[in-house]
Amino acid sequence: MKKKQKEAILISYYNSKGRYEKLADHITHLIRDDPSLPNESLHAIVYRIKGENRLIEKITALNKEMKADLSLISKKNYQDRICDLLGVRIICLRLTDIENIGSYLQFLADEEILSFIKGPEKKRSFILPVNFGDSIPEDIALQYSGYSSIHYQIKLGKNSDAPKELKSLVFELQLRTILEEAWGEIDHKYRYVRSRVGETLPEHIHMGFYNLSAYLQVAALQAEHLCSIAESFDPGKSARSKGTSQIDNGETPFSIRKGKTEAFQPNELSGIDESLKRCFGFHVTPRTLSYIEKRLAEVDREEKQDTAIQKLLPPNRLLEFKSIFKEILGSEPFINEKERNIDAINALNFGIFYEVQGKRVAEEGLRAILRWRKDKSTF
Repeated sequence: MKKKQKEAILISYYNSKGRYEKLADHITHLIRDDPSLPNESLHAIVYRIKGENRLIEKITALNKEMKADLSLISKKNYQDRICDLLGVRIICLRLTDIENIGSYLQFLADEEILSFIKGPEKKRSFILPVNFGDSIPEDIALQYSGYSSIHYQIKLGKNSDAPKELKSLVFELQLRTILEEAWGEIDHKYRYVRSRVGETLPEHIHMGFYNLSAYLQVAALQAEHLCSIAESFDPGKSARSKGTSQIDNGETPFSIRKGKTEAFQPNELSGIDESLKRCFGFHVTPRTLSYIEKRLAEVDREEKQDTAIQKLLPPNRLLEFKSIFKEILGSEPFINEKERNIDAINALNFGIFYEVQGKRVAEEGLRAILRWRKDKSTF
């Protein structure tokens, strides 16, 4: 790459990095602050902005490999052609968490809050070869063929509330577990970076890294197995099997089920959709419906879910919710189309806390979350 071309790209990138920082902050808060996020499946969100030297290295390498029918990467097009100037990484604890977060991201895409340019794509960064230097043949069916991080290329969608200047930017999002994160960080620092600059490591070191990947594959499967066993463990059942009666403290008509994690998937035939419409005056989105179904599943009652909605939010309690909402936010709930699904979630949680914790705690809890929403909207 000629010096002038390199300088032009670098100057443009220096002037654009602030926008990528803002985009990273927006994405991070979009996910972390979303009440419909399956929180139990999220461990951490991290991001990085590509360094200037690495950007030039990547453009130089890609231009060398460029096919004749494609234009070279330049100042004019590098932000469209280099899709990982911002990389966001969502880290989960276990394999089933990946499925839950993946379904959640699809909900955001369905609502056009995010727009998938490419992906989801599984990248096998973590796999044990048959022989060193050989890839696994396609016709071999392995029970566990690789430990894949899920990659997306994403833009903000038309229904995103981000500033207009951020909506044209493409970023990469990776979804992986904490064990793959450990593997990726170790492999990147001690093997990948060295090979990228032309250092040749001896075969036994490469083999050692592949062995490490095998250990972590086994650890990932064992972690998933242990987590599943821990989730399904019922101490009450164990006590009953020993002839001990289960104690019911009788404090409230509701109790919260623990240790139940279900895939974050929409239920298209849900019987509560119409009940929610009668309650709130609109159909909630599939993402919100899935969250509400999950919350109701955590509440141990004998009634069906549509009946539970009516008992959690009778007319007088819904009026109280609306009164507190207007007191804090100065407007009626369920009116703003972009905010009404969050209003519905706040209302449901108000009803649940009213039953579980009592009127006073529910009211003060609602005021606290609405003040937080108000403060957040002024940032």
